[in-house]
Amino acid sequence: MTKRELEQQRLANANKFIRKIGDCGRRFFHHEGRYAELSLDGRGRVWFTDEYSGRRIYTHRDGRWQGFTHGGTLKILVEVFRDHIKKGRQLHHLYFDPDRFRGFGTHPWGYPDGELILLKHAGLTLGIVAPAPGEDAS
Repeated sequence: MTKRELEQQRLANANKFIRKIGDCGRRFFHHEGRYAELSLDGRGRVWFTDEYSGRRIYTHRDGRWQGFTHGGTLKILVEVFRDHIKKGRQLHHLYFDPDRFRGFGTHPWGYPDGELILLKHAGLTLGIVAPAPGEDAS
């Protein structure tokens, strides 16, 4: 597979994962039937289309993103998706682990434990979440 084909495959998987996030819990990345979406331009740069504002946002810029209607935690997640698309980097296997934040209350997203586990499984299946040492991704 060429680099561009790998990026396209990872892009498709990241968009599937965004839809999964939008279908669970507090439905981040979803608004009135619309989902946020990532895209690649002709030069291979990653863009994010915000589901609420409809704005197309360049993800390689530091600082505040004009038109991005989510907070810093989800901005960082979009940056992780960008790095996954471009470089194949994966989310840490504990990111969606409900027990990880027990001493601090709940997961920062406020998603129910069962839905965090569903998201972790979807992320593993799509290759976005790294398996834990000794864990199978499927």
